[in-house]
Amino acid sequence: MKYFFILSMLFASSVLSEPLSGQKNVYLQRESGELLLIAEISFQPVDYKIYYQLTIVDEGFSNQFLSMRPFQCLMGAEQVMCHVPYPYSKKGFVVKSDLRDLSYDLLFLHKKPSEYGINLWNGMFYKLELLDDTVVGSVFDVDMNIIASPPDNAEEPFPADEIFSADKANYVYPKILIK
Repeated sequence: MKYFFILSMLFASSVLSEPLSGQKNVYLQRESGELLLIAEISFQPVDYKIYYQLTIVDEGFSNQFLSMRPFQCLMGAEQVMCHVPYPYSKKGFVVKSDLRDLSYDLLFLHKKPSEYGINLWNGMFYKLELLDDTVVGSVFDVDMNIIASPPDNAEEPFPADEIFSADKANYVYPKILIK
Protein backbone atom coordinates (compact mmCIF):
# COMPACT_ATOMS: atom_id res chain seq x y z
CA MET A 1 0.00 0.00 0.00
CA LYS A 2 2.86 2.35 0.85
CA TYR A 3 4.42 1.77 -2.62
CA PHE A 4 1.09 2.43 -4.34
CA PHE A 5 0.86 5.78 -2.55
CA ILE A 6 4.41 6.74 -3.57
CA LEU A 7 3.81 5.70 -7.19
CA SER A 8 0.52 7.58 -7.34
CA MET A 9 2.19 10.71 -5.93
CA LEU A 10 4.99 10.45 -8.51
CA PHE A 11 2.43 10.03 -11.30
CA ALA A 12 0.38 12.98 -10.05
CA SER A 13 3.40 15.26 -9.83
CA SER A 14 4.52 14.30 -13.36
CA VAL A 15 1.04 15.07 -14.70
CA LEU A 16 0.87 18.38 -12.82
CA SER A 17 4.23 19.47 -14.21
CA GLU A 18 3.35 18.33 -17.73
CA PRO A 19 3.39 21.47 -19.92
CA LEU A 20 0.53 20.22 -22.12
CA SER A 21 -1.84 19.20 -19.36
CA GLY A 22 -4.35 21.18 -17.31
CA GLN A 23 -5.03 24.91 -17.27
CA LYS A 24 -2.49 27.36 -18.72
CA ASN A 25 -2.36 30.99 -19.80
CA VAL A 26 -1.44 32.36 -23.22
CA TYR A 27 0.66 35.52 -23.32
CA LEU A 28 1.99 37.78 -26.03
CA GLN A 29 5.53 38.85 -25.20
CA ARG A 30 7.33 42.09 -26.07
CA GLU A 31 11.04 42.02 -26.87
CA SER A 32 11.57 43.60 -23.40
CA GLY A 33 9.98 40.53 -21.80
CA GLU A 34 6.72 42.25 -20.79
CA LEU A 35 3.78 39.83 -21.00
CA LEU A 36 0.18 40.47 -22.03
CA LEU A 37 -2.44 37.83 -21.14
CA ILE A 38 -4.61 37.12 -24.21
CA ALA A 39 -6.16 33.71 -23.60
CA GLU A 40 -6.66 30.76 -21.31
CA ILE A 41 -6.20 27.21 -22.48
CA SER A 42 -7.10 23.85 -21.06
CA PHE A 43 -5.15 20.76 -22.18
CA GLN A 44 -6.50 17.23 -21.85
CA PRO A 45 -4.06 14.44 -22.83
CA VAL A 46 -5.68 11.26 -24.15
CA ASP A 47 -3.20 8.62 -25.29
CA TYR A 48 -0.73 10.45 -27.56
CA LYS A 49 -3.22 13.17 -28.51
CA ILE A 50 -3.59 16.34 -26.47
CA TYR A 51 -7.00 17.95 -26.85
CA TYR A 52 -7.32 21.59 -25.99
CA GLN A 53 -9.88 24.35 -25.48
CA LEU A 54 -8.73 27.92 -26.07
CA THR A 55 -10.68 30.92 -24.76
CA ILE A 56 -9.66 34.45 -25.72
CA VAL A 57 -9.66 36.79 -22.71
CA ASP A 58 -11.77 39.84 -23.59
CA GLU A 59 -9.84 42.23 -21.34
CA GLY A 60 -7.41 44.25 -23.41
CA PHE A 61 -9.20 43.54 -26.68
CA SER A 62 -11.42 46.07 -28.42
CA ASN A 63 -14.24 44.99 -30.73
CA GLN A 64 -13.59 46.51 -34.14
CA PHE A 65 -15.50 46.28 -37.41
CA LEU A 66 -12.81 46.28 -40.11
CA SER A 67 -13.20 45.54 -43.81
CA MET A 68 -16.82 44.49 -43.25
CA ARG A 69 -15.97 41.94 -40.52
CA PRO A 70 -15.85 41.98 -36.72
CA PHE A 71 -12.46 41.49 -35.06
CA GLN A 72 -11.09 41.50 -31.53
CA CYS A 73 -8.10 43.84 -31.64
CA LEU A 74 -5.32 45.01 -29.37
CA MET A 75 -5.26 48.75 -30.01
CA GLY A 76 -1.65 49.82 -29.55
CA ALA A 77 -0.07 53.19 -30.26
CA GLU A 78 2.57 51.53 -32.48
CA GLN A 79 0.60 48.63 -33.94
CA VAL A 80 -2.91 47.21 -33.95
CA MET A 81 -3.13 43.41 -33.75
CA CYS A 82 -6.42 41.68 -34.55
CA HIS A 83 -7.14 38.06 -33.69
CA VAL A 84 -8.26 36.01 -36.69
CA PRO A 85 -10.42 33.02 -35.70
CA TYR A 86 -9.54 30.09 -37.96
CA PRO A 87 -12.73 29.57 -40.00
CA TYR A 88 -12.41 25.89 -40.94
CA SER A 89 -12.49 22.61 -39.06
CA LYS A 90 -9.24 21.25 -37.63
CA LYS A 91 -8.18 18.09 -35.88
CA GLY A 92 -8.77 19.75 -32.50
CA PHE A 93 -5.74 18.22 -30.86
CA VAL A 94 -1.97 18.51 -30.88
CA VAL A 95 0.93 16.20 -30.13
CA LYS A 96 4.15 17.34 -28.48
CA SER A 97 6.04 17.28 -31.79
CA ASP A 98 3.32 19.06 -33.82
CA LEU A 99 1.52 22.10 -32.41
CA ARG A 100 0.24 23.49 -35.74
CA ASP A 101 -3.47 23.17 -34.91
CA LEU A 102 -2.92 25.42 -31.92
CA SER A 103 -0.98 27.87 -34.11
CA TYR A 104 -4.10 28.19 -36.30
CA ASP A 105 -6.08 29.30 -33.23
CA LEU A 106 -3.53 32.04 -32.55
CA LEU A 107 -3.55 33.84 -35.89
CA PHE A 108 -3.39 37.63 -36.00
CA LEU A 109 -3.38 40.43 -38.54
CA HIS A 110 -1.46 43.63 -37.94
CA LYS A 111 -1.81 47.19 -39.12
CA LYS A 112 -0.75 50.70 -38.20
CA PRO A 113 -3.27 52.59 -36.04
CA SER A 114 -3.65 55.21 -38.80
CA GLU A 115 -4.56 52.64 -41.49
CA TYR A 116 -8.17 52.14 -42.45
CA GLY A 117 -9.41 48.53 -42.64
CA ILE A 118 -7.14 45.52 -42.74
CA ASN A 119 -4.96 43.84 -45.33
CA LEU A 120 -5.02 40.05 -45.37
CA TRP A 121 -1.40 39.86 -46.47
CA ASN A 122 -0.40 41.31 -43.08
CA GLY A 123 -0.87 37.99 -41.33
CA MET A 124 1.00 36.86 -38.24
CA PHE A 125 1.64 33.16 -37.68
CA TYR A 126 3.25 32.02 -34.44
CA LYS A 127 5.24 28.82 -34.99
CA LEU A 128 4.93 26.96 -31.71
CA GLU A 129 7.37 24.57 -30.10
CA LEU A 130 7.66 22.97 -26.70
CA LEU A 131 10.74 24.18 -24.80
CA ASP A 132 11.12 22.62 -21.35
CA ASP A 133 7.87 23.44 -19.53
CA THR A 134 6.67 26.26 -21.83
CA VAL A 135 5.20 26.46 -25.31
CA VAL A 136 7.04 29.23 -27.15
CA GLY A 137 6.04 30.75 -30.46
CA SER A 138 7.96 33.11 -32.71
CA VAL A 139 6.18 35.35 -35.18
CA PHE A 140 6.32 34.61 -38.90
CA ASP A 141 4.72 36.46 -41.79
CA VAL A 142 1.89 34.80 -43.68
CA ASP A 143 -0.61 35.95 -46.27
CA MET A 144 -4.07 35.31 -44.79
CA ASN A 145 -5.60 35.38 -48.29
CA ILE A 146 -4.77 31.66 -48.26
CA ILE A 147 -7.65 31.06 -45.84
CA ALA A 148 -10.10 33.47 -47.51
CA SER A 149 -11.54 30.33 -49.10
CA PRO A 150 -11.30 26.72 -47.90
CA PRO A 151 -7.69 25.51 -48.24
CA ASP A 152 -6.76 22.52 -50.38
CA ASN A 153 -5.26 20.79 -47.35
CA ALA A 154 -7.39 21.50 -44.28
CA GLU A 155 -4.76 19.99 -41.95
CA GLU A 156 -2.03 22.29 -43.25
CA PRO A 157 -3.62 25.42 -44.75
CA PHE A 158 -0.34 27.36 -44.77
CA PRO A 159 2.27 25.36 -46.71
CA ALA A 160 5.83 25.75 -45.42
CA ASP A 161 6.78 27.82 -48.47
CA GLU A 162 4.02 30.35 -47.61
CA ILE A 163 5.30 31.04 -44.08
CA PHE A 164 8.10 33.61 -44.13
CA SER A 165 10.69 34.74 -41.60
CA ALA A 166 9.62 37.99 -39.99
CA ASP A 167 11.70 40.96 -38.99
CA LYS A 168 10.86 40.78 -35.30
CA ALA A 169 11.67 44.49 -34.88
CA ASN A 170 8.49 45.20 -36.90
CA TYR A 171 6.29 43.59 -34.25
CA VAL A 172 5.24 44.84 -30.84
CA TYR A 173 4.75 41.21 -29.73
CA PRO A 174 7.22 38.99 -31.59
CA LYS A 175 6.65 36.02 -29.25
CA ILE A 176 3.81 34.09 -27.69
CA LEU A 177 4.11 31.94 -24.55
CA ILE A 178 1.86 29.27 -23.06
CA LYS A 179 2.64 28.48 -19.44
